[in-house]
Amino acid sequence: MNEREETSQSFERYECWRPAFESFAVIAWALAFGWTTWLYFAGRLPLSWCAILWTLTLAMLIKRAFEALKVLHARARLSGSQLTFMTFKDLAKIMKGHPNDLWLGLGFRWWPEHSQKLYELMKLDWTKLTLHPVLTKILLSNSSLPKEAAGLPIIHGVGDSEKSLFRPLKNFEGGLCLCGTTQAGKGVYLSHLVAQAIARGDVVIVIDPKHSSRLKDNILHACRASGRKDPLTFHPAFPDIGIRLDPMHSFTNATEIASRIRQAFPPNMDESFANFAWMAVNAIAQGLIALEIRPTLPLIAKYVKLGIYELLESLLERHAKSYANPDWQKHYFELKEKAGKPPAPTVSERLMVLVALYETELHTTMPYPAIDGLIEVFRHNREHYSKITASLLPILSMLTTGKLADSLSPSLVDMHDTRPVMNLEKVINGGHVLYIGLDSMPNPTVASTLAGIWLADLANIAGRRYNLGLSALNSQRISLFIDEVSNVINVPLIEILNKGAESGIQTTCAMQTIADLAHRMGSLEAAHVILGNLNNLIALRTKDQMTQRFVVETLGKTYIANQSLAINNRAPDHLSPDYHSGLTRQMSSDLEPIFPADFLGKLPNCEAIVQVSAGYIYKTRCPILVAKKGR
Repeated sequence: MNEREETSQSFERYECWRPAFESFAVIAWALAFGWTTWLYFAGRLPLSWCAILWTLTLAMLIKRAFEALKVLHARARLSGSQLTFMTFKDLAKIMKGHPNDLWLGLGFRWWPEHSQKLYELMKLDWTKLTLHPVLTKILLSNSSLPKEAAGLPIIHGVGDSEKSLFRPLKNFEGGLCLCGTTQAGKGVYLSHLVAQAIARGDVVIVIDPKHSSRLKDNILHACRASGRKDPLTFHPAFPDIGIRLDPMHSFTNATEIASRIRQAFPPNMDESFANFAWMAVNAIAQGLIALEIRPTLPLIAKYVKLGIYELLESLLERHAKSYANPDWQKHYFELKEKAGKPPAPTVSERLMVLVALYETELHTTMPYPAIDGLIEVFRHNREHYSKITASLLPILSMLTTGKLADSLSPSLVDMHDTRPVMNLEKVINGGHVLYIGLDSMPNPTVASTLAGIWLADLANIAGRRYNLGLSALNSQRISLFIDEVSNVINVPLIEILNKGAESGIQTTCAMQTIADLAHRMGSLEAAHVILGNLNNLIALRTKDQMTQRFVVETLGKTYIANQSLAINNRAPDHLSPDYHSGLTRQMSSDLEPIFPADFLGKLPNCEAIVQVSAGYIYKTRCPILVAKKGR
């Protein structure tokens, strides 16, 4: 193919928005068909000749009608599509036919051809290319986007047609990022993703910092449409109507308890303070376990607030009874002298003697790591310890007082509390759907802390599943959904994103802007660490330039053809009496974003550009889920 032929074909592709001249031919062939029919009934032509003319005129009529409709459909699609609705039962039926796929919505594969069309439309007054609303309604099964609706309809209109889009679930093991500004349809997409996981039979855990009643209701409808039990719910503002969810139930060693409590530390706490606070909490947890007492938030808060003296004394008493010389108390006063001055007025003389006994005798003959940790805290500078507890105690107090304390640290012997007692391991083993609303708007600190503790618990569970070789291939898949992820992002979640896929956890993180994530993490570089672990992207309308740049970079670039025309005229003069005229056409290709950043801020509601880890790009729109037909 020579260059002239390439140029011609390149621009013939975009003649779809021209007037449908074929319609005049349709009228002409229809008249010819009618005239032939008149000739037959008037007896002017025999049947054999009329049959030939009927066949010819009808064939050309159909051919030209098809060509005209093709042009009219292309122009009608420039009006876009209005919001559509889908019932939960309809979605459940779709998922039954595709149990190993994710339904992305209605749309089409985005190719460089669609980018070219969009760039061409950017140069035109596209409103002049649309058809009359009546004709558009006749041609399209779905009515056009209303004029008062947000966004530009032409973005979806550059596609030739739309269909249901599916991608294998295997593609989404690397995590999914869902971003979109307020009222762009992020909740609609998230509801679809959650409902699909429910329909597939996954273990579903939803963490919703702002507690969206719409999302919560959609989860309930999805469970009922799929024939599953109603979801378990937890909400700190309404502890009486949900479950009791113990974040400290499952652990392999005491360090896991301390790591979860660390998520309650203020984010601005100095690193040295945080390290010692972790050590103190770990020592308390070790001591409780050594005394065969299950660590709970109230117990840990008690010993952080009042000191570890009672715990240490009990542990030393037991250790001395088991391993010390029975006659050790004969040296009581001698040990008292060695013990030195008590670190606080509340410290008993007995405790000082026991500490001296352990440090002088038992530590050499029979050391005990749990006691060593507690003594290190015991000997620590009290002023420094007070500063640390002053930062930590307000959070622990909020988690261990009132109804919230009963919800996070349930008593198994309280016969008056009939709420189910659950933990994440029990949720997973039972194949449940769990919705956690955090109420972040009135109390963001507690919300962030709770999310951090449960994510740390889930990270530990993921680690155990990984060690046991459990994944989505040989055990039940866990679908984790986090809305407004910038409110709860922490180290355990990063670990889940890094390694959760190998243990059968598929994570979806929803956010409004990358700027929110960068603010939470402290820098844009830290935010990109999170985004780098989310290999798939669903981007709805966004005005934030930082988010737009990220999406455009993720989608990549393509070559866009440009044409320039130059007309040269040279009038005759006294030196040259000849007249010259010429037309110069130049073609060039420039590397441009495959989806322009400006159009990310102009996407209609519930429409998105999607990039899947395998390199597939789709333009989609998502129906709104409703319980019944007719909205």
